[in-house]
Amino acid sequence: YHTDLIGLSVVDTGGVTLGRIAAIQNHGAGDILEVTGGAKALLIPFTLAAVPTVDLSAGRVIVDLPEGLD
Repeated sequence: YHTDLIGLSVVDTGGVTLGRIAAIQNHGAGDILEVTGGAKALLIPFTLAAVPTVDLSAGRVIVDLPEGLD
């Protein structure tokens, strides 16, 4: 469920913490993770390519940022 993702830590593939999931939005083209609390707010597409790992037990999501978002 989307509510299970709210508050999870977001880490890039290099291990750098980017923030936490503040919300999940959908404007018709797919789900988007809103990540806040890091150096800058991010909107990351919730796709397998951009979010290869969701680890609820560890409380984190690993993202492979698309080019232009890093």
